[in-house]
Amino acid sequence: MLKIYYRILISAWKNFGLGLIFWRWLLFLPLFLFFTRLTLLLDRLFFSQYLKAEVKSPIFIIGNPRSGTSFLHSLLTQTEEFISFKTWEIFFPSLTARVVIKPIINFLICHNLTQIMPEESGHGLYIDRIEHDEFLFIHKLDTQFLLLLSPLGFDDREYPELRLYDRQPDSRRYGSVKFFEDCLKRQIYYTKKSQIIAHIHFSTCRIKTLLEIFPDAKFIYLVRSPHDTIPSHLTLEYNIFKNQDRLDNISPEKLQRYFYRRYQYDIELYRYFYELRKQKEIPSENLMTLCYQSLCSDLETSFKQIVDFTAIKPSQILQQAIKEQAEKQYKRQHKIINLQQFGLSKAQIAQDFDFVFEAYDFDNSQSNVTA
Repeated sequence: MLKIYYRILISAWKNFGLGLIFWRWLLFLPLFLFFTRLTLLLDRLFFSQYLKAEVKSPIFIIGNPRSGTSFLHSLLTQTEEFISFKTWEIFFPSLTARVVIKPIINFLICHNLTQIMPEESGHGLYIDRIEHDEFLFIHKLDTQFLLLLSPLGFDDREYPELRLYDRQPDSRRYGSVKFFEDCLKRQIYYTKKSQIIAHIHFSTCRIKTLLEIFPDAKFIYLVRSPHDTIPSHLTLEYNIFKNQDRLDNISPEKLQRYFYRRYQYDIELYRYFYELRKQKEIPSENLMTLCYQSLCSDLETSFKQIVDFTAIKPSQILQQAIKEQAEKQYKRQHKIINLQQFGLSKAQIAQDFDFVFEAYDFDNSQSNVTA
């Protein structure tokens, strides 16, 4: 962690100088991490009962960004009958911290001050809404999200250790997943529920380690044509930079390099799962593959398949909500940026992702790219 923190500071200094951004990372990040570590330790004193919680048959939703993982996670957790994390709970996984922070959260909710990122960015972020569980790994500085949210993405060097988690040293990869497990135990204690449904798309590259810690886990892998996911994902990250006013502070050359790398990392993420599946390193009883198109075109059948695979017991309220959603057409509320702006083309995607198109029989001549 110290190495990553050091590199964040160096990257902030090189890319933004000794201004506000540098000082924010220099001061805020260690204070935040210290507060988290301290309150997590205090949990063992004030809320020691959480240690007895058992993580049984967790359901992990994985897949490349923009493959429908958020959509599926929102569908399954919308009635809050299963365990998930709201954004503020991810920021503060400690039970002790939540006692301190909850009055502030209630105040923000009462005054409608919950928005962190607007819907038009492509992924609305609100403190009181259920969010990606992948964000929990930020507390360990061990997630691809750091390449997006910190200055690391603009560094001269790359960070395979923040992408290929299964290839990390044992102490690092086990440490992160054991931390994740501890967070899940706290949430079991906090919510008084038992079934976990977690959205951890970047942890597709952590699946072998997750299986070692959670041998009874069920993985739902969402897959979608790269002709759709790539422009949508790049547009999302572009909009995040725009929303954070970072576009004017980064040179066009560094910005272009960032998006080229992001494209390569998406190939890497698809490829990693493809190879695991090809080598049969994921037991069939632990894995369900679901195509995005099937999820959208026949949601009720997809939901039934998920129920059969995971053995969850959805309430009548959730079943009715799924039925109502099946009658609607799901569509993202943001405009997709032309691939040429990222220095890419449809032909390049067709070539670089040929293994995906072949494995899932996607139409490689498709020209209608949607969000």
